[in-house]
Amino acid sequence: MRYLTYSGNNILSVDLPEGSNVLYPKPPIRGIPLSAYGEHVKRCFENPLGMPPLKELVDSKSRVLIAFDDNCQPFPLQAQPDFRQLAIEALLPMLYSYGVQKKNLRLICAIALHRKMKEHELRHMLGDAIMAEFYPHQLDNFDAEDKARMTSLGKTEAGEEVEISSYAVEADLIIYVDSVQIPLNGGHKSVGVGLAGYKTIAYHHHPEMTRECPHVMQPDGSRMHESVERISRLISGHTKIMVIEFAMNNAIYPWYNEFLGKAPSASNPLDKLLQSATPASMKLLPETARRKVMRSVPGAYRPTAINAGSIDAVHPHTLTALRDQLMIDVPRQYDTLVFGLPDLSPYAVDARVNPVLVLSDVLGYVFNWFYNKPLIRRGGTVIIMNPVDEVFHPEYHAAYMRFYDEVLPSTTDPFEMRKRFQDLFAYDPYLIDCYRNKYAHHGFHPFTVWYWATYPLKYLKNVIIVGPEDDKACKRLGVQWAADINVALEMARGDNGRDDVAALTLPPFFYINVKG
Repeated sequence: MRYLTYSGNNILSVDLPEGSNVLYPKPPIRGIPLSAYGEHVKRCFENPLGMPPLKELVDSKSRVLIAFDDNCQPFPLQAQPDFRQLAIEALLPMLYSYGVQKKNLRLICAIALHRKMKEHELRHMLGDAIMAEFYPHQLDNFDAEDKARMTSLGKTEAGEEVEISSYAVEADLIIYVDSVQIPLNGGHKSVGVGLAGYKTIAYHHHPEMTRECPHVMQPDGSRMHESVERISRLISGHTKIMVIEFAMNNAIYPWYNEFLGKAPSASNPLDKLLQSATPASMKLLPETARRKVMRSVPGAYRPTAINAGSIDAVHPHTLTALRDQLMIDVPRQYDTLVFGLPDLSPYAVDARVNPVLVLSDVLGYVFNWFYNKPLIRRGGTVIIMNPVDEVFHPEYHAAYMRFYDEVLPSTTDPFEMRKRFQDLFAYDPYLIDCYRNKYAHHGFHPFTVWYWATYPLKYLKNVIIVGPEDDKACKRLGVQWAADINVALEMARGDNGRDDVAALTLPPFFYINVKG
């Protein structure tokens, strides 16, 4: 059985055992056209869910904070114009017409502990007009380490300390513009995480959250999301929050690349020809050319639903819309998962995927993309196809490089690394300076992505990587290496005694719903 998949910046055609189940996403649900965004946004603010209309929430004295996601979502990057530009361009005239003064407006990119966005990235997202009107004095990245602009709000009923941006506390109204591509995002996670400091985020981004419960990628049954909600509700007691959520479809590919995510049953003769020819064509290109090709494809997303109002009223509509797009029913669990990871990650925008992200993106993200239970049985095997190049972006991944060189040689156990290394990285003056002034992810960030793999690291019997020339990186990551896919499948067969394989065709994204 042939399986078209990624491996870094390459596209491969892989032989799987007969009877393997290759899973494909649903076709994109038709989204709202760009030309209609403005009118939809206006109607949403005039008729919000669970809140009075926007015009009743503001006046000439109101201080309004407009917060928005960074370029981690939607991912990969959206083609211009970005939905945030169109939404804010529709929102600003409404605020002005209701008497809000420009001097009382602030726009902030809610990066949490992600790297700050550069000026050209903000311009790509927001457009020239918004940048000219507000940047840099009233438009900037959130800075979790700017102690002069952080406020402590006390503790939740569970004892979580809540440290949040002072701009959020001082605002009479926060309007959060949120694209929601997967159920992980949106809802209480918007302000509660996006504008929070290390001390607060550390309460829910730690391995205890997923020791026994795997859910981080959706709110149902998730200890992490329960903590986030408690924090968000404490913040809501100090400032009013209105969200506008865009539930995105899964149209990652523009029309000319759609064949990469199509099932054979949905492919026309041209699609099948391209599916057959692409692996050989990519093999002829040098690595630098393949990398350029992979990064030149803009996302073609469109929202299938747009709603504004209170978090509790809006987010359930978003989750329902996402479920309609993302949910794939699977009849049972499998012994072995095969997945080819491209050289793309929401934490490696404009960068290569480093070895830490290879493991965390598959075990922390892809493994957890399910609604009721994992696609793989307990004691099963995950085979990752990726070259695992030991490359780290010198600006963005300074903390990741040290994590790889200093933490992983000592331990791959999430609980031990939390005890021995987490605060050393989080409070390291050099890493704090890198985060604040050099566009690096926070010193704590590589720990957060590793912690999300806590459950699968315990649940699985084996993780095997195919793609590196030798086992050096795999040993550092604490997983096994195979010279090729056939060797990996043989190793999995030895673990489980049979060929019982499922493979994922991602992107576009989807979530598994195991029936029975």
